[in-house]
Amino acid sequence: MPPKQDFSLKEIKPNIDGGKTLTPNMLTLVEPLYFVYVRVVGAAHLPVNQATGTCDPYVEVKTGNYKATTKHAQRTLAPIWNQVFAFNKDLLQSKTIEILVRDKAAVTNASIGSITVVIGDIPARLLGDSSPTPQWYKLADQNGVPGRSGDLMLAIWVGNQMDDAFSVAWHLDAASVSVDKVSNTRPQVYYSPRLWYLRVKVNSAQDLVVSDPNRKPEVYVKATLGNKVLKTKVSKNKSANPCWNEELMFVVDEPFEDALILSVEDDRGDNKVDYLGRCVKPLHKITQRLLPPFPSEEIINLKRYGVLGEEPTEKFSSKLRATIFLDGVYHVFDEPALFSTDLTATSPKLKPGKVGDLELGILKAEGLVPMKSKNGLETTDAFCVAKYGQKWARTSTVVSSLAPKWMKQYQWDVYDPCTVIAIGVFDNGNLQVGDGWYDTLIGKVIRIRLSTLDFGRIYKYAYPLIALKPDGVKKMGELHFTLRFNFTKTWGDMVYQYTQPLLPKTQYTNPMSVYQIDNLRHQAVQCITWRLARSDPPLSREVVESMLNGPQSVWSLRRGRVNFIRVMECLNCFVTAWNWFDDLRQWKNSGITVLAWAAFVCAICYSEMIIPGLLLFLFCYGLQNYLKRARDIPYLDTKLSQVETENVLDFGEELDSFPTSAPPDVLRLRYDILRSTGYRIESAVGNLATQLERFHSILSWRDRRATLIFMLFCFIAIIVFFFVPFRLLSILFATYLLRSPRFRVTLPPIPQNVFRRLPTRDECLL
Repeated sequence: MPPKQDFSLKEIKPNIDGGKTLTPNMLTLVEPLYFVYVRVVGAAHLPVNQATGTCDPYVEVKTGNYKATTKHAQRTLAPIWNQVFAFNKDLLQSKTIEILVRDKAAVTNASIGSITVVIGDIPARLLGDSSPTPQWYKLADQNGVPGRSGDLMLAIWVGNQMDDAFSVAWHLDAASVSVDKVSNTRPQVYYSPRLWYLRVKVNSAQDLVVSDPNRKPEVYVKATLGNKVLKTKVSKNKSANPCWNEELMFVVDEPFEDALILSVEDDRGDNKVDYLGRCVKPLHKITQRLLPPFPSEEIINLKRYGVLGEEPTEKFSSKLRATIFLDGVYHVFDEPALFSTDLTATSPKLKPGKVGDLELGILKAEGLVPMKSKNGLETTDAFCVAKYGQKWARTSTVVSSLAPKWMKQYQWDVYDPCTVIAIGVFDNGNLQVGDGWYDTLIGKVIRIRLSTLDFGRIYKYAYPLIALKPDGVKKMGELHFTLRFNFTKTWGDMVYQYTQPLLPKTQYTNPMSVYQIDNLRHQAVQCITWRLARSDPPLSREVVESMLNGPQSVWSLRRGRVNFIRVMECLNCFVTAWNWFDDLRQWKNSGITVLAWAAFVCAICYSEMIIPGLLLFLFCYGLQNYLKRARDIPYLDTKLSQVETENVLDFGEELDSFPTSAPPDVLRLRYDILRSTGYRIESAVGNLATQLERFHSILSWRDRRATLIFMLFCFIAIIVFFFVPFRLLSILFATYLLRSPRFRVTLPPIPQNVFRRLPTRDECLL
């Protein structure tokens, strides 16, 4: 039996100062990593190869088992490379670094000259120093005599990961990576484009000319933006002046490069369409709505078209009345609302003030599982991505390591504490020329809500990377990181922040439907994916979709059980209160029952103290829970998620594709389980419906005698409540409820008997 996996959150103790030292140090949340940087600038006075009559020089830098080369320059004796190489000092096993200039044109890539540097003699770049200036070095020939093979300009120094050369260097642990793919291993910072809603309110058209005046035209408006096409319904006013009063919405991103094409078309059936006119509006010329007032309607001249493909004729008098604008007063959702890292509106005029800073230190990962096979060895090329707001931070890729170290620190501006930071670990599948792989997510994306963090505290944790597989839940490794949220405003500003709406006010005054928001969100994800894929190096589609998308919108029996457990845990307080009250009624502790009765009598006699007393109870209960508050960040709870129990059938059903790819026998078994589960749910809902129908039938005269009894009861109760003080009735009612069990009978009470006799519509069901 395999050992049980540990999915718990662990606190770590990295060697960081958190900014406590007096010397300015940007590495406050990560440990420093030291690298030997070699900047190869160029060469001069290289000798000509006598055999070939030319020289195609390149530089080879090697130490121990690490080796990398620059690109070769063609037919020149004074080449320029300007490339930087970085050696992780902790991984160096040799005491020297050898730099050789070789000739690509030679048959054996013969060495032109070399320089040997002792690692212990390399100067360190101190904090605040500028980059070391490159110097000319004499190349030694094969006999070790310097000055006969030309000169090489380079700079060598020791720095950490905050060095400005770190992001452009070729790290020698990635020497096996293709030269054209080295940029995919370097750390990068990306920014999502600013997203706008493009709203097209199509009102009506005037003076359309149809091909057949004797038939009623089936006219609609088609809006085309890039590869996205939306259509209005066919106008109910089947004439030359149709009306629609419909709105079409797109998501567009800056910079605006596309054009909106509006075409008025007549559907003649049998896949025949008459093109009655169209107009083209470049996005950069469309009005932007930066504040709540709506732009005015515009009258657009339509260019007349005949048959599809025919060139436009002269300007025609047909017109389209529409309101077209880029709406910036809404927040464009690119993530699920529950996991949103940004809630601000697009318009810069509605951007709220900064309330704090978020700092994240990505230290390392440990115990990663192999994600692919390379040269017969199972390995992983891991990198980490963190997203908050529009900023994406991507670490360098550590090649062929199951315990990569990144030690990168990032910072974001925070505009709302009730947002979430997303962190994901991925395996880089694009390191060699011709790779058809894609970046693979290692474990589930980590999401941490900022409002659950203490201000100024440094959280230092090893977070488990968990993935759900067909054979059960699996731990894919651990991510070590540090996190700090600094609130830069006052406590009064914090209270004010919590009283404000989460989203821009327009999204409450003119809300969109859930279906519309979900559809537009998918458009937003496509826009961001396309823009970041055009970066150099690109951020792959798999990474963007993994970080932005929420849970799959398919049925899962496991998630159904989890949601039921969550509901029951929230309702557990009512069950506890009822059990406590039942213990009072059963006189299991007579002293407490008498004390509760006396407290109730006092509360009724001094009814003005009921609400203050209840609030005092809540205040004291909150103080008591303060001592038991959660100290850790929220993390994936495998027990709550119901994944620790081995149920292969449920996992296979949850991870199945859509449409399903399971064999018929498995589908039949799943269907039977679904029918059984559905019956229990149906039974519970049916019982609830029965009870609600009984309440409804009390005054419906469906059962005339029961309704008459209830009305007589109401009449008598009116008289009693009018003449008897309410306090006395409350005390008598509490005394009756808390009477000793020796004065009770085991039969149901009279109201319950009457209620159970009320009719329902169960007998009307087929």
